[in-house]
Amino acid sequence: MNPFEGRVALVTGAASGIGAALAVALHAAGAKVVLADIDGEGARRQAMAIGADADTAVTLDVTDRSLFASVVTATVERHGRIDYLFNNAGIAIVGNTLAMEGNDWDRLLDVNIRGVVHGVEAVYPLMVKQQLLGGWRGHIVNTASISGLIPAPGFTAYAMTKHAVVGLSLSLREEARRYGVRVSAICPSVIGTPMAEHAQLLGDSVPVKDKVQGFVRLPGADYCARKALKGVRRNRALIPVTPAAHIGWRLYRLWPGLLRPVTRRLADTLAPMAASLGAPTGQRER
Repeated sequence: MNPFEGRVALVTGAASGIGAALAVALHAAGAKVVLADIDGEGARRQAMAIGADADTAVTLDVTDRSLFASVVTATVERHGRIDYLFNNAGIAIVGNTLAMEGNDWDRLLDVNIRGVVHGVEAVYPLMVKQQLLGGWRGHIVNTASISGLIPAPGFTAYAMTKHAVVGLSLSLREEARRYGVRVSAICPSVIGTPMAEHAQLLGDSVPVKDKVQGFVRLPGADYCARKALKGVRRNRALIPVTPAAHIGWRLYRLWPGLLRPVTRRLADTLAPMAASLGAPTGQRER
């Protein structure tokens, strides 16, 4: 059975990366896909590339609560319902937490947390009221990260937002199941997308991609989308969609200390100590 055939899916951050790959895979599976992105022109180009109508693409800044609500309203007016919301839009700011400025924190909070909240606010009550189809009323899929499941030094502020997305998803899932609404969180590791290609370390000219390649192989967005939709079909609560995410999450659950050498190396690579602070003193945690 194909749970995507004829269903209506709204995907944010759909102009590139995982969002674009999700839109391609959903369209290929027979879903009616609405592509939303702050880059509206990019979303329209992506819609045309997959053979969808140009008007299935919309400009959406997920930090704008009223705009998100209006996009949801317009989607329902056109298609009658929303079966899937892929809350995928997100940003990454990586580096030493000492280098973070107020606007960095605010931007991460606005896009990665409030952007997800705005989607849930707009879609969840609607799904609760929708007619049951196939035994459920809708599925909210939030893109989190492996850094929302395990420590991720260097990604500290980003990890904070993704832990929030995981917590929201798991908690809402237990509330929503009573109404026939499903909730899942996608948790990839760093992958080969424009976010990784262009993201810079705070105070460093080297792209994040080049720094993390020594830790894990970077799978592509298409691979992640296929794995994500497989988990969505199975209604998994957490969907770690890359080998590194699977291994890291399971190791951390089994024995947190096993990952400590990796996280310390990650801290030294992505958040090196400032020379002016001198060498660390005292005993390190064991």
